Parts: sequence; structure tokens; C-alpha cells
Amino acid sequence: LLNSLDKKTEAYELVRRGVKLNIKSQVCWHVYGLLYRSDRDYTQAIKCYRGALRHEPDNLKILRDLSMLQVQMRDLPGFVETRQRLLTMKPTARMNWFTFAVALHLMRRYTQAVGVVDAYEKTLEGTEIESEYEHSEMLLYKNWLLQEMGDPQRALEHLSQIEPQVVDKISLQETRAALLLQLRMFDEARVAYDALLARNPEHCGFHAGRQAAELRTTVATERWLNEAVDADAEKALRGLYERLQIRFPRSNVCRRLPLDFARDAEYFADSFTAYAAPYIRKGVPSLFADIKPLLSRDDKRDQIGRLISSWLDSLEQHGTFPHSPTEREVPSTIMWTLVLASQHADCCGDTASALKHIEAAITHTPTCLDLYLFKARIFKHAGDPASASKWMDEGRKMDLADRYCNTKATRYMLRADLVDEAAKTVALFTKDGDQHSNLFDMQCMWYELESGDAYLRLGDLGRALKNYSSVEKHFTDILEDQFDFHTYCVRKMTLRAYVKLLRLEDGLWGHPYYVRAACGMVDTYLRIIDRPSVSSTAEEAEALDNMSAAERKKAESKRRRAEAKAKAEAEAKAKADAEAVSASAKGKKKDKDGKTDDDPDGAALAAVDNPLQKASAILNTLQNYAP
Repeated sequence: LLNSLDKKTEAYELVRRGVKLNIKSQVCWHVYGLLYRSDRDYTQAIKCYRGALRHEPDNLKILRDLSMLQVQMRDLPGFVETRQRLLTMKPTARMNWFTFAVALHLMRRYTQAVGVVDAYEKTLEGTEIESEYEHSEMLLYKNWLLQEMGDPQRALEHLSQIEPQVVDKISLQETRAALLLQLRMFDEARVAYDALLARNPEHCGFHAGRQAAELRTTVATERWLNEAVDADAEKALRGLYERLQIRFPRSNVCRRLPLDFARDAEYFADSFTAYAAPYIRKGVPSLFADIKPLLSRDDKRDQIGRLISSWLDSLEQHGTFPHSPTEREVPSTIMWTLVLASQHADCCGDTASALKHIEAAITHTPTCLDLYLFKARIFKHAGDPASASKWMDEGRKMDLADRYCNTKATRYMLRADLVDEAAKTVALFTKDGDQHSNLFDMQCMWYELESGDAYLRLGDLGRALKNYSSVEKHFTDILEDQFDFHTYCVRKMTLRAYVKLLRLEDGLWGHPYYVRAACGMVDTYLRIIDRPSVSSTAEEAEALDNMSAAERKKAESKRRRAEAKAKAEAEAKAKADAEAVSASAKGKKKDKDGKTDDDPDGAALAAVDNPLQKASAILNTLQNYAP
């Protein structure tokens, strides 16, 4: 009760008194562990639970709580042992069976995990299935275990047996197609992937499987751009996509993928024209973002540049595309062709030509918002963040209700170190009040990363650390949020999604956002080390050199006393400020747990005693998860 009322100190005092009065009480140890768990100190909580189990080893509640902490901390051997005890003590509970199976799965003991599922299936013989969906998920989970065992033949046979009972037909079809491909049953795989493409012709994974079946290989390749493609493979893929384009005439993917594997110049030119020209006519701003990966190959980059130049010349002289000279284009077509030419030149590093083409497009249609965004991007790539921010803001002002433009303008302002202007701009789309608190609550990491970088460039190390630390806290919260799923997913039988979640969480600290924040924190701590100390000046150093040994010792003692006094005064002032803030915390920034932020400027973070030790700890995490 006291812990729920945020009186943690009193709660800990009471539970410690209880343990002292009756050290053999499992209730006291259990409550002690619950307090540590609420504070996310899982290591101490596990010790308390083990202490409770020493006095009452068959307590189901304590064993369940212990197993949740063990999987949270990835103590997999202990997790397996605890779940096995729970299954032995209460074999009638379905949850005990499948949590034990998941524990074995995580330990890569696939044969035993399949055996547990088989044993549970035998208990269902002669009984009515309560939930078709949950039963279906159980069967698909067992099939997944068979696949991870490395026995695709058995998995395929099992899939055929359970097909009438499976509710998720799409997952079943995808699994069957992948297994057929793996078993080199290419004719059957073709049929399976054709059925999947009929359902969704825009799915690149289905296309990769269909291509592999056509080429009679078990390796499915989604992007052929940088892969080796011989003449026979290109011919086979060209024939395949000619048929698919007839079968799915409205599919964008069927027209886009040939651009990756095309190596013949004439075929590539025809395919590129057929793909890009309709988007230029429609005025699709994202066209270049789609074809940009093609520019990583020198041959395709040069050929695309020549094609765009020929289109532009033809449109300027005749108002038509070269491939359709009888069809006169609308005026906006030349504008979007100029945009494409500008973006291609920018990607090739020709800033002058890029600006020339984008200026011509703006002169043609000065009311098109996207043109100003493209111009800002050119200045960004040219290394001029101030001009980039100016033109991005110009585009934002043309549509004040566009959240995307507001976000881009904010990002560009931060890159130009216009922190105050960026805060005012982003506040237009946040709730009334403290926009920083709103952005923190929404885990708006891009803003915190850009703000941290801006403050670091400006030399405001405290605020830089504050923003980077906010990103780190978001990832800590994401890691903690998995706690609620340890029982929920098993109860709802979403076992496949649950195991994928655990594997995702295992690599969470390697996410690009965390890596960027961690590198920023390391850089900031190193700058704190390099920052000259305020307390030691050149005059003081010279005065110390002129003193005798006794005078130097006396001066050093005096300096230490002064520093200790200043530190004590600072701590007292901080405590008084914290009490004042807690007394009137309304409208102040609070974190997810409702605690008031007593260090909004990051001054305390920048005043760390051992910045090198902090930087080393972060660097160790990076070496483990993002080497």
C-alpha cells in the first residue's frame, strides 16, 4: 500500500522490519521482492523470491513471479528449471505446458520443446476445442519448432496434416511455399507463390520466392541490384515478369523489380521509361526516392541521367516524350521532369546543375510546395544547413496544416543550430503546455537526437546529455514494457509473435537510434573531460609554484575545505529546490512514472564525477550490441 502511494522509503523500512522479526516468513520475502520488482531492480527481486522459496518451495505464486523475472533477465537455464517445476506441480494448466515449451525453445532445445507440445496434444484427445484460433496458433507454433529443428520435410508433412484446423490460412500458405522452396520442390513452389501473388502482387517477399522457384534455387533474393546476374538468369526473369505484368497490369512492384535485375541497356531503358513516365505525368513527388537505389550502380546512374536529359530536351522542344511523340503532355510534366533532373544531379554531386533545374521548376510553378522541400534538400547535401533551413521553412509556411512539413522544418532548424526556432515550430503540433514534456511522452526520438546534436555543436553539454539520455530512457522503457507480455502472450497463445518479440528485445541496444544517442553521449563525456576546470586558473597555478612546501600544503587544505563547503551548499540548495518543485509540481515536466524532472537543463548530468567511466560503460554496450 505504501509503495503504491509512492512512499517507498517507508515501505522498505516496514518490509525489512518484517524480515528481521520473522526471517522464515515467505510472505515477507515475497513482498520484499515485489518492492524491488516495482523499482525494476530485478536481480535483488530474484534473490528475495529465492529466499521465499527456501521456506515454502511449492508456492505457485512465487514460482510464477520468479519465472517472469528470469525470462526478463534472460536467465534461461533458471527459467527452464522454474517452469518445469510449475508444470510438474500443476499439469492441468495449459499455460504451464506452453511456457515450458517456450523456455526450451529459447534454449534451442527444439526436440524437447516439440515433445512438450506433443504431450499436451495427447491431453486434448477426446475433448472439444474451446478456441479454434488458439488451437490453430498452437499447431503453427509446433510447426515453427519443426522448422527451427532443421527438419523441413517433417514440417511440410505436419503442415499438410494440420491444414483443416489452421485458421491463419495466409501464414500457412507462406510457410508451405517457403518449405517447398527449401526442399527444392520448385514446380510445387511456383504454384504456391503464384497463389500468394494472386492475393497480394505488391509483396516483395512473394516475388523473391517466385523468382527463386523460376531460377530453381533455394536462395530467395528480394533485391538483385548488387547481385551477380548472368544472361540466362536475366532471360528467365524477364520472361517471368512479362507474364506477371500481363497478369497484374496495375501492380507497381511487377514494373519496379525488373529495374534491379536488368543488365541489358536497351531492356533497362525500356523498363525505366515504362515505370517512371506515368509517375512523372501524375506528379508523384516520391518517384526519385523509389529509383534512388538504382544510382548506386555506375552504369544505371549514367543511363538514367541520359534518359532524363533526352526527356527534358524533347519536352522543351516538342512538348512530348521521345517514346510517345504523338501524345502531347500537360504543362506540369516538364516541371516534374525538371525536378527529377535536379534530384539526379544532386545525387551525383552536381549542386550547380541541381539548383539550376530546381529554380527552373519553381519559376514554372511557384505554388508547388514540394519544390521548396527539394531545394532545401539540395542545400543540405551541399553542406549549407542555414540555407536548407530557410527554404524548408519557406515550404512549411505554404501549408501550415501539414505535419510532415512542420516536422521537416523543425529537423532542418535543429541542423542549423536554431534550437529556439525549432522548439516554437514543433510546438505548433503538440498539446498545450510544455512541448518538451509532450515530445518526451510520445518518445519522439528524432527530435531529441537532433536537439542533442545541436546542443553539442553549440557547446551546451548539459542539454546535449539531457536529450541523449532521454533517448536512452525510451529504450529502457521499451525493454521494460516486455514484462507485461510474458504471461499475456502465452495466455492468448500468440507464441510465435512472443518468441519474435523476445529476440527483438535481445538486440534492442543495437538499434540505430540508440547507437546514435550513445555515440553522442560518449562524445559529450569526452568533451566534459577536455573542458578546462573553472576552479583552477593560471594565476592560482603560478601562485602555487612560488609557495614553499608548507604553504602549498596549507593552501591545498584550504581549497579542499572550500570545495567541500561549496558542495554541501549546492546539495542543500538542490534538496530545497526539489522540495519546492514537488510542492508545486503542477505544469512541470514529469516522466512516465509521474516524477517531476528536477534537472531540465541537464546541469547535474554534465557535473558527473567520472565522465570517463560513464563513457566506458556506454562504449561496452555498443561493443556488445553494435560492433
